[in-house]
Amino acid sequence: MPQEIVLKTEKQYEDNMIALFELQEKEDLTPEDLKQIELMLKAGEKYEAEHL
Repeated sequence: MPQEIVLKTEKQYEDNMIALFELQEKEDLTPEDLKQIELMLKAGEKYEAEHL
């Protein structure tokens, strides 16, 4: 599992946010899911701070 997700384009940002939403909707989240959600949130926040 990656330690960081790097978003370089608006398309990557949009795809990340859609995947994040879908993952959060999952019934039974595993510890791996929670780690992935955290990485995706950080990546989205970083992209927003730098590009939006």
